[in-house]
Amino acid sequence: MAEHMGYHWTDNTDPSIRFDGLMYRPARMVAVKLKKIRYDPGGDWFAEDKFPDDVADLRDLPLPSAVIRELWVRTQNERAYRRFIILPGTTVEIEANTAENYRNTHFREEYWKKAPYSYTIPLRRRGENS
Repeated sequence: MAEHMGYHWTDNTDPSIRFDGLMYRPARMVAVKLKKIRYDPGGDWFAEDKFPDDVADLRDLPLPSAVIRELWVRTQNERAYRRFIILPGTTVEIEANTAENYRNTHFREEYWKKAPYSYTIPLRRRGENS
């Protein structure tokens, strides 16, 4: 069992359930499906349009709704995966997640610096009182 980004990983051992594995840490569990493609789809694209079967597999998993579903996509020439959260009605590409020290290689920093909205979520560190 490997550890990555503070998560532990366990492979899916049931081939009839179509996902690659679970990563987990305290208070968070993620079902992950890995996808390697030959070429970058280019530009803006939606995971549910490019990979409808993979998205459907994740949405149909027989897991509680509290288990997050993610599709990870990479091309043959990239070393890093692009991560997509699969929600019941849409998909969302994760551009950055500071809690996991994850930054998408396609992160559009200039775009987000100019975004008309911004919100900082005031999170407490473990062990801090309110």
